[in-house]
Amino acid sequence: MTSPPTSPLSSTTIHTKQGDLQGVTSEFDPNVTVFKGIRFAASTAGENRWRAPQPPATWEGVKICDTFGPECPQKAFGPMVIGANHSEDCLSLNVWSPAKSVDEALPVFVWIYGGRFIAGSGSQLAYEGTGLAKKGVVVVTLNYRVGILGFLATPELDEESGVGASGNYGILDQVAALQWVQQNIAAFGGDPTKVTISGQSAGGASCGIHVYSPVSKGLFRAAIPQAGMRDPHDPLLSGLAPAYRSKEKALRQGLETLADKGAANIAEARQMEIAHLISDNNKNDDCWGNPPFWRPCIDGYVLPDTYANILAKGLHNDVPVMTGHNADEGGTYADTAFTVSDLQACALQKYGDELGKRFIELYPAEKDSEALLAWNTQARNNSRVTVAMWAELYAKHAQSPVFGYFYNHAPPVPPGGPDAKPIKQGEKKKEESDTTRPRLRIYEKDVPRSTYTYSKMGTGGRFGAFHGAEIPYALNNLYAYPEYEWQDDDRAVADQMSTYWSNFVKYMDPNGPQGGAEFVKTGSGKIMQLGDGNYGIPLAESPEREAFCREFLLTQKEW
Repeated sequence: MTSPPTSPLSSTTIHTKQGDLQGVTSEFDPNVTVFKGIRFAASTAGENRWRAPQPPATWEGVKICDTFGPECPQKAFGPMVIGANHSEDCLSLNVWSPAKSVDEALPVFVWIYGGRFIAGSGSQLAYEGTGLAKKGVVVVTLNYRVGILGFLATPELDEESGVGASGNYGILDQVAALQWVQQNIAAFGGDPTKVTISGQSAGGASCGIHVYSPVSKGLFRAAIPQAGMRDPHDPLLSGLAPAYRSKEKALRQGLETLADKGAANIAEARQMEIAHLISDNNKNDDCWGNPPFWRPCIDGYVLPDTYANILAKGLHNDVPVMTGHNADEGGTYADTAFTVSDLQACALQKYGDELGKRFIELYPAEKDSEALLAWNTQARNNSRVTVAMWAELYAKHAQSPVFGYFYNHAPPVPPGGPDAKPIKQGEKKKEESDTTRPRLRIYEKDVPRSTYTYSKMGTGGRFGAFHGAEIPYALNNLYAYPEYEWQDDDRAVADQMSTYWSNFVKYMDPNGPQGGAEFVKTGSGKIMQLGDGNYGIPLAESPEREAFCREFLLTQKEW
């Protein structure tokens, strides 16, 4: 009986700043070595709760990195299932390396998970890194603090921070992980000068903050925010993952929260039980779009100003960016009972009288069966135009290119849709029943269909190229979704998408030497369609529809 094959680095002792460790062969490919649960910072418990991440402890001997570290404390929401192992000692990362030796100096891809800044971990099977590592890059996933533990701000915390800022501990955790990568990734066959950051939803918003933040300068050379960048006037920024809080609001909410929890000061809050602190972790904020209550804020340090001011002043980091949105996220509706009357009412509420009437002219619907398509067509146009307008602002103070995309391939979800069955994970814990888990937005059972809201799901759920649908294709890990009945066209999309992603990591350009469909740069009046056909497409079906999107966005509040 022969022994199973082992990966090149699995028998190599890796020397890091904190100590020696050894990885194991990936269960998905014998040519990839995985290192699980590497601490990049100290425990965040006790006096380290609501402090910037502290250096990790050193160790003697060789650690065998065959087990993921615990997730940061959180509560499940919606269809999301979280692991059973939670701890404030959660700041660990994971590395997948295809290197044959530690001297290979491969480019590095760092993934930041989504989850509304209230949940998630780098150990989720959905982010398994073997598939992308097979394309010749070192893959890193990480944990960061979420919810109240990651985003509480108070005047007292501002004062003790040394930088006059609080409320972005989760982002600082990501910075600490990127610093660890700079110091140690060469020992895994990676090149610290060739780091690309990426993430989806809250992870994509995090990437955007790193692009905007002086604290992150020099820690990466390119970024891929998925469900990503939007023009600062885009009203969807009120409810989506990039929705930030002002410093004043974050401080006020922090003080109100301490009072609600029964803490007179931070010292008392640091003594409280985690279950008490996170009991209402998943609540929404009181503004349009229902963003999560706990999310980043303008602290003057990590995020120094509004998105609009950072872009206008050229304060952002000048790095190549690949960013875009999926066809069926970003304000599309799924409620099949949506009528022409509902369409017209929502349009007038969203756009006002003048632009609302023009919307009705540009997107006519004579029958109720046409109403949903009319609304969604404009929402999809907005998803393309908002990226183009962001790229135009970015280019005013940057030399680096922007590669915008519009993803439209629908995965073969199980019966009942993508929310019907949770992502399979190594360890599961059902903390709340499906009926008791909190709903995340105002659904149409709570408001009339004729009232403009961010989403209208009807009796169904997410559909088509939904929020997050691109992840298994970009990461080349269809195997991480065993409940999906993948077809040849899915495998082809995954191969092409992950090639664009790995090319961008390698060359800061999705177009590589192997050829294939050219990925057009944003700025030529076109954006790259990905999924069901890969080619440049117009931002909208007509110049008039593009102009409508631009005019509407420029009338909106700046973020």
